This record gives sequence, C-alpha cells and structure tokens, in this order.
Amino acid sequence: MRVVPEAFYQSAGIRKIMVDGQCCVIHKQTDQQDLDNQRLLSAHALTVVKKGGLIVHTDEGIPTRVVKDQMVLLPKGLYAITDLIPENDVFEAVVFFFDEALIEQYLRTKGLHAIEVHGERKPSVFTSSVSLSVFIDQLLSLYELVEADTALVRLKLLEALHLIDSKDPEGRFTDKVHELMARPQKQLKRFMQDHFDKPLAVEDYARLTGRSISSFRRDFHKEFDTSPKHWLIAQRMERARKLLGRSDVSVSLAAEQCGYTDLPHFIKSFKKYFTVSPKQYALSKRN
Repeated sequence: MRVVPEAFYQSAGIRKIMVDGQCCVIHKQTDQQDLDNQRLLSAHALTVVKKGGLIVHTDEGIPTRVVKDQMVLLPKGLYAITDLIPENDVFEAVVFFFDEALIEQYLRTKGLHAIEVHGERKPSVFTSSVSLSVFIDQLLSLYELVEADTALVRLKLLEALHLIDSKDPEGRFTDKVHELMARPQKQLKRFMQDHFDKPLAVEDYARLTGRSISSFRRDFHKEFDTSPKHWLIAQRMERARKLLGRSDVSVSLAAEQCGYTDLPHFIKSFKKYFTVSPKQYALSKRN
C-alpha cells in the first residue's frame, strides 16, 4: 500500500513533471499489466488516461473503469486498488494532484464555498477534450529537459481546472470539485480497522477521516476506550505475530504488511511488546 502522491516522489519509474508539496503533476508509462496497486490518497487527484485503461476498486461498491481519453476525479482520503491495463502494450496517464488550498482558490473564482454533502465521496469519470490533451502534451514537452519552477505549479493546475470547466457546459466537473470541499467524516471504527496496517501516523489518520487531531483523539477514545497510538501498536503487533507464524513470511515482509517502513523500528517495537525479537518468535513457531 502506498500513500500518494508522496510515494510517487520516490519512484524511479514515474516522471515528476511539476511538484510543490502535495500539488503536483506526474506522468506514468508502462508496458506491463499492473494489478492490485493499493493506494491511499493524501490529496485530491485527477487521472487523465492517454493510452490503455485502468480500473479503480474502492470499499464503496462497483469498480470504476477509465479508458483512453477519459479522466477520473478521486477525493482525498480515498483508499483504492487500481489495475493498470495496457492497450497495444502501452499504458500512459497523467495525474494532477491538488491540495485543499488550491481547490478553494479555484472555487472562489466560481463564487463557490464549502457545502454540505452526506455520504462517502466516490470516483467521478469524465470525458477528456482535445484542448486538455494539447495542454498536457505542452506540459510534457516543455518540462522534459527543464525542471519546473515551483511557483508555476499552482498556476498550471488552476489552468487545467479552468480548461476542463470551459469544455463542460453542464458544469458537472465543477460540481464534483465543489463536493471535494464537503469533508464528510468517515466512519472511524471501520476506517481504522480497515487501515491500521498502513504506514500512517496518528496525524494522517485524523486528516484522512476528516477530523482535526484533537477531535480525532476524542472520537477515537470514545470508540475504542484507548489512545490511537496504543491501539495502533496493539493491532500491528498482533498482525505481525500472526504473520511471523507462517513459514513464507520474512521479518521484513511482516514489518511492511504491518505498516512499518523502518525495519529496525519494527524489530525494536516487536521485542518491546512481546519480549522476544521477531526472528526468535518466528523460529519458535516454525520449529
């Protein structure tokens, strides 16, 4: 599971066109079918498919299919599994990531403010346009050899949003962007039980469930009768214990599947919790 866009910044196989914090434009190309990509979005994302197709699976229901010359708007906080399907041996997409401040800036130009929306926000699919394709091609060629100035990132993202809106006379795209600002709170218990094994800090869980850190801690204690930190450690350690009882799971793999990106930290935490190292525990269960 990867938290994006941050994980994309570390990937050698993904081209970073423009980056300014969580506002960015990335370009992905592959000739391999790539299934079961688990991602948790820490920013709103708009994926424009140039070649091939992708399928977005979420917790909320029917998979969303996006094909060439379509685009999909994904809200921040969404946990999704994506399948990349090349066509004629190629998959290509450009992804625009937007933070809250940029979305607010765009909506102000439309005279729009925060709204009330009930229920989970879901993927929304739109048809791309020739104008957007030209805009994307210009971005790709312009910054192929030159690093983009961060001062331009937000201007280009705003330009993309306005360009899409200009080709959408019914205003459906802006309506969906408007809904991104509703910030509906996710059901805390379900979200934590589904995602405790992700490499996230308490602050990340607060943000992704639509809460301030103080309200998250308060709601969490009401739901679980303990602190988020203690609960996360207990859940992750119990999962690690079960995984290490299997002969096909290494210590490093167990750490990764329990949300630890730092192996020494995982080993230290496991030993503190169970009084034996992960390796010693695994050996005791396999002998």
